[in-house]
Amino acid sequence: MTVHAIVFTEAAQRQLEALPDSVHKRLARVVPLLLAEPFRPRPGLDVKPLTGHQGLWRLRIGHYRGIYCLDGSTLRFLRFGHRSTVYR
Repeated sequence: MTVHAIVFTEAAQRQLEALPDSVHKRLARVVPLLLAEPFRPRPGLDVKPLTGHQGLWRLRIGHYRGIYCLDGSTLRFLRFGHRSTVYR
């Protein structure tokens, strides 16, 4: 499945902007992989379905996580944050 766009909710955009620059750089490197195949884990792309939430996935970037879903052919990030708080 190919994704045509990646969008961020307002909350996810604010949360992402608050994260360190190193996370932004790593996210920029995985965007092409997410666009090609958003649900297949592989080197450089650590993704898993979010347990207990149908249709939600998590992207691991070091100690930080991004929560996303697929909305048609658009990948929508809902949240970003440290692993200790993002799932609350």
